[in-house]
Amino acid sequence: MMPGRTARIAVAGVAVVVLLVATAGTASAHARLVSTDPAASSVLLAPPSQVVLQFDDVVTIDGGSLRVFGPDGRRVDDGGDHHPGGRRNAVAIGLPTGLGPGSYVVAWRVISDDGHPVHGAYVFSVGSDRGAVRASVVAGALATESGSPGVGAVAGLLRWAAFAGLLTFVGLAVLVTLAWPAGGSAPRVGRILWVSWAVLLVATVVGIAVEGAFAALLPLGDALRPALAVEVLRTRSGQADAARAVLLVAALPVLVGVRGRLGDGTHRPRWLPPAVLAVGSGLLVTTALAGHAVTGAAPLVGLVLDLVHLSAASLWVGGLVLLAAFLVGPPSKVAQPEDPGAVTRTVSAWLLVAVGAIVVSGTGQALRQVGSRYALFHTTYGRTLLVKLALVLALVGLGALSRRLVRGTWRLRRTHRPVAPAPAPAGDGPGAPAPDPPRRSALRWSVVAEIALVVAVLGVTALLVEDVPARQAAGLPFAASTTTAGTQVNTIVDPARAGIGNEIHVYLLSGLGTPEAVLGIDAVLRLPSGHVGPIRVPMHLSGPGHYYATDVVFPVAGTWDLTLTVRTASGRSGSTTMVLPVH
Repeated sequence: MMPGRTARIAVAGVAVVVLLVATAGTASAHARLVSTDPAASSVLLAPPSQVVLQFDDVVTIDGGSLRVFGPDGRRVDDGGDHHPGGRRNAVAIGLPTGLGPGSYVVAWRVISDDGHPVHGAYVFSVGSDRGAVRASVVAGALATESGSPGVGAVAGLLRWAAFAGLLTFVGLAVLVTLAWPAGGSAPRVGRILWVSWAVLLVATVVGIAVEGAFAALLPLGDALRPALAVEVLRTRSGQADAARAVLLVAALPVLVGVRGRLGDGTHRPRWLPPAVLAVGSGLLVTTALAGHAVTGAAPLVGLVLDLVHLSAASLWVGGLVLLAAFLVGPPSKVAQPEDPGAVTRTVSAWLLVAVGAIVVSGTGQALRQVGSRYALFHTTYGRTLLVKLALVLALVGLGALSRRLVRGTWRLRRTHRPVAPAPAPAGDGPGAPAPDPPRRSALRWSVVAEIALVVAVLGVTALLVEDVPARQAAGLPFAASTTTAGTQVNTIVDPARAGIGNEIHVYLLSGLGTPEAVLGIDAVLRLPSGHVGPIRVPMHLSGPGHYYATDVVFPVAGTWDLTLTVRTASGRSGSTTMVLPVH
């Protein structure tokens, strides 16, 4: 809640995110595969004795993280995946001696140090690349396999519950202590504190178990396997979750103190305010350590920004909940502050500070995790962030409305007291400014609407936590699968960036899933928005059903059209056009 002028400043600040994300330093989040031995698509003269994968960050394995499939589709590894030489950013698995000729598929699935599962697959060959196309299809299926949708839904729900419990518990406890100490004893405030504490504790503990099943692509019933939870607890995010659970249990005396169950009932212990701030800070730190904030370049900067963002968000959520605790419901039946106007204005001032901090810290984090206009508009993370920004803008607008209502709800005393002052409504306390009922009702509905939007923002935030950050996603190759002339056309463009050095690979499959031999492929590039093209790209035959082009040049970034015309041996031909984003 804020004045109109400040609201306009905040709106402009949020909008700046969209304009500033075009420049920033490097940052990453989930662990990325940086090298493999054997190399992807390589053809070896002698069979290897092991497969080694190198990542750019620490990863955790769970006894089935690395699998190697032979030309007949059966596993050929020895099942002993491990960290070679104790290097936690590498994974290896042994292979039997005397592997026969053919193409092999390596499928990997590890848990990144931020607690998120990352997986993929690639192909290498021994002797010759015969069967490489079929193996590439298998690798594509393994690289995109996902676990049970139910497990993913439960994991997302738990993340949302954890965010809601954290921000409500920390923000409400802090603002009750600062703005309305006696309010901790109010039944409604007490129930909200206990429920939010319990929700956060349950979501944290159960989330560790469910995250293990989610990372291992196992059904929900396997979440009860202790071994999976142990693997999660070996990651940084798992350890942060465990620390949060311990801190929540240790926070029980502080919660009892906020509820007014310690001391003489009228005065809180002197240690209570600093204890509330310490517990709240600890809970926020464990949450920041479990996410994207401490990954990539300048992790300390990311941690500070995330802590500021979480702290401000908790004040915002806690303030709205505190206002709703005595505004929603008849004043005669709901515990009221002695001076509700003073409490409302105090909370409103804190909310004003919180909004400014959210805008500044959110802009900083967007610069780290997005980094470019392309990534903002062409990745799932970027588009989800835009939805969150739209919701925050709506919250800012509602806050401005609420701030105006705060000014008019409780009429200020005049310089001279009237001879016969009207009695204050029940629950407002002696001598308090008299509320204006119509404005109080409008303020109540405004606060409720803000809380509803906050619930939506938390849901979107839970999705952002799971998404691959936009900067990282934007660096992935373009891949598409279409069908023309009865032939399946699988296309990969790597890295799909403006300039030189791009490669185009096209794999053709028949209706039976076998490599399709064709007379040739014609490839043409166009940029409709810039009136560039047609640019013809020479395609070279690599093997049955596999055509490629190297050193492909995209003069400028933009949304290009890639048209492939397939000429089959039967005399048929067909064309297919793909929308190719180039960044």
